[in-house]
Amino acid sequence: MRRFQFADVTRKYNVPYTLVRPGKTEEYDDYGDPIPSQTVREAHYGVIQPVDAKLKQAEGGRYTAEDRALYTVSVHQSGDLIEYKGIQYTLDDPEIRDYSDVNKYILKKVIANDPVQ
Repeated sequence: MRRFQFADVTRKYNVPYTLVRPGKTEEYDDYGDPIPSQTVREAHYGVIQPVDAKLKQAEGGRYTAEDRALYTVSVHQSGDLIEYKGIQYTLDDPEIRDYSDVNKYILKKVIANDPVQ
């Protein structure tokens, strides 16, 4: 199968974003409770665009205007936490593209609800 190389085309529109991974808890205090570890923040580059209106309709309203599409050469897993311009997104739908060197992901905005009092 022929592989298309779109990375050079998208490089012009690349913006920085951060992949946030939880740190591994390897240390415990005197009582056996885990000591919180620092999160690992990795810098990546990609093209972040609004989600296509056709996709919002096709998925039955599953995606909103605040969700984004990410095109990048980096490889991510479903559920990864992405931070872009101070807003956090979870990687929802990885699309496997064997024919291209650019990967497409759907990012859902993380919404923090107020706790019930």
